[in-house]
Amino acid sequence: AMFEPLKETVALLKTYGDKMPEEIHLQLQNLPEQWENNKKLCVRVADNAAPLQAAEATILRDKCQ
Repeated sequence: AMFEPLKETVALLKTYGDKMPEEIHLQLQNLPEQWENNKKLCVRVADNAAPLQAAEATILRDKCQ
């Protein structure tokens, strides 16, 4: 849904005679899939970092006591 405004803008520019390179059209087609992949990657990284964060929190808590 967030890429639709970009597609609409490109379509509007086309109606005014401003032609976009084919690369732009390919990027607009690939962006939603890449965005989904990035979101999945962020979740995996957060899951992998959670034990490290918990260990660091324990160390800090012990130092404060």
